[in-house]
Amino acid sequence: MTTKPSSAPWVDEPYKLLPIPQIPKDTKPHSAIHSAAEMAHSHNCLLRGLNAILQQGPHIPSSAQANHNTQDVKDLLFYVEAWTKTVEHHHHTEETTMFPAIEKLAGIPGLMSGPMHQHEAFHSGLVELQEYAVRMQGKVQEYEWRELKGIIDAFAPALYEHLTAEIGVILDLEKDCDSQGLKAVWDEAERVAKANGNLGMLYEVFPLVLGTCDKTYEGGNEFPPLPAPIPYAIKYWFGRSHSGAWRFNPCDFWGKPQPLPMLPENRGK
Repeated sequence: MTTKPSSAPWVDEPYKLLPIPQIPKDTKPHSAIHSAAEMAHSHNCLLRGLNAILQQGPHIPSSAQANHNTQDVKDLLFYVEAWTKTVEHHHHTEETTMFPAIEKLAGIPGLMSGPMHQHEAFHSGLVELQEYAVRMQGKVQEYEWRELKGIIDAFAPALYEHLTAEIGVILDLEKDCDSQGLKAVWDEAERVAKANGNLGMLYEVFPLVLGTCDKTYEGGNEFPPLPAPIPYAIKYWFGRSHSGAWRFNPCDFWGKPQPLPMLPENRGK
């Protein structure tokens, strides 16, 4: 469970967060368990971002509605764009680095074909959402929440099915991969993910990732493991240029849950 900041709706719904596989303390577990736990944390960040959009989006009036605020709409659309880029980067690393390396390690071609096919089930919807968010930032007067939500609703169930099922797939790698080899694959995928990130990610993706990590979840955790100065750099430097968008984050940059500011009961707090 998480330490909810209030009794108001929060980002543990409508898409339920994933339980984290528990790593035994008194044994030397297979690295598949650690990998699955890290993946579950990553997937929960994606789900919190999605839920943050779905919870707060209905309360951002379009241009034809009362209390319309152009900047609020632009900030929401940029947040949506940043979320799609975060999902995109996560799955690109899996497809190009992690999955091929796992199949090579196990000596089983097609071992990761299930997750790959699941990616295909929601990829076009994700692209459509990103294109809509980018396009509407320049045409705020044409933005409609029902259109944006319609795009999300068309692919989000398939995305959720994938995010849930992949944890079991990784746990099952204990049967096919040796522990040290899988750990090396995981470490390399993390290295590649960081190396492939361009400067734009520091301004667009990192603030969303840190703002969707809940360090109180299931009694507390240290995900993601980052040097202590990083949250300060994101908040006071890289996150400044789009600070309005990061209002939609469900946590601060240090992983503490915070009330969703766009909900009517939290406005002005």
